[in-house]
Amino acid sequence: MKKKHEYKQFGLQNRIPVKMIAGVLILILHVHVSSAAFTKTLATTPHTSFIGTTRPINPLIPSFFNDRKNQKQVINAIPYRSSSDEDYYLDITTPPLFSLDPVTSEAQHITSQLGITPDQHELLVQLSSLVVSWNKKINLVSRKDCTESVVFGRHILPSIALHSSLLSSSQVSFGNGKNIVDVGTGGGFPGLPLAVLYPESKFLLVDAVKKKLTVVEDMARELGLENVSVYHGRVEEMAKQEHWGKYDVCLGRSVTSLPKFCFWVQHLLKEQGGRLVYIIGGEVEDIVEERVTMSVPLNELLRDESISDKRALILEAVNVTAVAKESGEKPVKRGTPRKKPKNIIRKGNQRAKGEWAKKDNSVPKQRGYENFKRYDAS
Repeated sequence: MKKKHEYKQFGLQNRIPVKMIAGVLILILHVHVSSAAFTKTLATTPHTSFIGTTRPINPLIPSFFNDRKNQKQVINAIPYRSSSDEDYYLDITTPPLFSLDPVTSEAQHITSQLGITPDQHELLVQLSSLVVSWNKKINLVSRKDCTESVVFGRHILPSIALHSSLLSSSQVSFGNGKNIVDVGTGGGFPGLPLAVLYPESKFLLVDAVKKKLTVVEDMARELGLENVSVYHGRVEEMAKQEHWGKYDVCLGRSVTSLPKFCFWVQHLLKEQGGRLVYIIGGEVEDIVEERVTMSVPLNELLRDESISDKRALILEAVNVTAVAKESGEKPVKRGTPRKKPKNIIRKGNQRAKGEWAKKDNSVPKQRGYENFKRYDAS
């Protein structure tokens, strides 16, 4: 057996097996060679096969270097070899899904097809810039890839899709001085874009987060929208005030499950002519599906197949009430303490579990021995 002093010639004070050190060195060398080969293969691959795709992931490289956050910093500096054997650098990152630059001709074409004027389009472009600027301070929308193109493509276009004339068949109208409430507006969608398109109608934007409503008010002021007001609080509390049966249209966009949303807003709509317009993605409950007046994908409203994967559902006020009754939801009284449970009357000698029994001094103590006498030192 080797002694401790024999390891000092290697600079080791502890008894570390030499085979373990050799194995670690071989592993490091293997990863280095494999990474170099992977980089060489990527660099010699024709660049046309990578356009519009993301950089392949090397499983031999530690996860830190494969992280997408670091990918964006490194990927733009990868040399690619063209057909003329000239090295150059190419950005191969893909744009975020459902994004569209608002100043492009494609964006202007979509809005013009909806009957939106150039001045209104400029206000929508300005709204995109305001959301990006404020989102750095307050989380209005998702901060991941928050650019003007993402805000316009994912938030503004789905909102103005409701301006389409295809909704006229379901008797949904936002103009002519209508009262419209946007419940769970968040960063102002879809209320603010529609307020730009319908300056003669009144929009009430509701949310439980006050700091978001403060930003929404500021953006409306910057855009010169005098037809926008806000309400801070829960929508369940609005039915008890002057909002009962006041609104022609109620808007919502992926706030919660649709049966619960119907339970919240059922008393806000007018009984005659009131409509709920809800933007949602995916499947909905059967009790909603069978009562929907109209269900239309936003792509059809925008006349573009690559804009959105959501759809607009329209329900009449009577159907909103019917869904609310079958939702199973119950009103919650907030701010009132719960009543203490009444004292439970027990029969006979029944005791509650864990209750202490009263001591009976007439019963002698069970010491385990008889005729016990205490020792007297005197």
